[in-house]
Amino acid sequence: MKKIFQNAINFLLMDVQSKTETKDLAVLIRITCILLSLYYLIVGIAIAFFQKYIMGIMLIAAIGMLIAAFICTYENRTFIGLVILNAVILIFSSALSFNVGYSLDFHVLTFLNILFVYFNKTENMMLKRFYATAICIYNMFFSQICDALGAPGLSDGLPTVLVRDMNIVILTGLVGTVAYSFCTKFNQAEDKLRKINDNLEQMANIDTLTGLSNRRHMNDYLSSLVYEYNKDARGRKTFTLAIGDVDFFKKVNDTYGHEVGDYVLSTLAKMFDEHMKGKGHVARWGGEEFLFCFENMDLNAAYLHLDALRHRIEITPFQFRDNVFNLSMSYGLEEFNSRLGVEATINRADEKLYKAKTSGRNRVVIQ
Repeated sequence: MKKIFQNAINFLLMDVQSKTETKDLAVLIRITCILLSLYYLIVGIAIAFFQKYIMGIMLIAAIGMLIAAFICTYENRTFIGLVILNAVILIFSSALSFNVGYSLDFHVLTFLNILFVYFNKTENMMLKRFYATAICIYNMFFSQICDALGAPGLSDGLPTVLVRDMNIVILTGLVGTVAYSFCTKFNQAEDKLRKINDNLEQMANIDTLTGLSNRRHMNDYLSSLVYEYNKDARGRKTFTLAIGDVDFFKKVNDTYGHEVGDYVLSTLAKMFDEHMKGKGHVARWGGEEFLFCFENMDLNAAYLHLDALRHRIEITPFQFRDNVFNLSMSYGLEEFNSRLGVEATINRADEKLYKAKTSGRNRVVIQ
């Protein structure tokens, strides 16, 4: 039984084949056709007890038209199915109102056509507005016609109450179905837009090769640190910056190829990211240069952590396919100075990096 039910659901939710049609509208039409068919069947049986035989036969024709609309959604003719559905609701709601009783609110279902038309993905909004206005005007004139001609109604009592309540139930069910479809479609669009924005933000902030922050994102990060630093003069949280550069990186590229060079940078990035957790932030500053920020650390504390990273890299063998080699890095370290600012602090760290390079490499220079 469960399998049969699941197959029925899958059949109901089957996607459309045409690129010009949407699954959401097709499914909405299918569900509406099923609900309206059950509704017309029950109404037809109910009004048969009041000798409304002609109206009952007309409702059988309505069910046949709904079946046709239902089938259209599986044959790449969803728009035709929408037109048939609109025609059925408009014609037979009006007929029921005129022959069974305007006061029973059969005509209210015609306003559903506005929702269905707006759910269609066509961008002709002027036509949609015109159709909505036409439905409104039609109902205004139709109510006057029913009053002028004295449209008959069912006798007061339980049957009238049951029919009116059934109209409320079907209207609630159909409006709820359309609202749910709108909500689902809106949420899906929101989720998709959020993912696109997240991807764009990641593309703007992340270096594609290493997965670390890029220079732009690091500058934003440092700006926030400076803001926090200046905000509280008493409880200032100092930070220290360092620039690191891979020693003889050009030789690695020339000896093993750029593919190995990319492997080195991405592998180092993973080591940096792991080492800096809980200590601060690291970014690819450009080429084989990386900028480190040690939060809440003065020069001496940052030196201990950075030198430990330097030693780890020095003793780590790098292997790419059949190539096994060792690397080292040089660093320049400078504590942030509010009088100088971030840019000057980085420049001083860069000058110390140059000293590290010219004095033997594989070292951290702080003076």
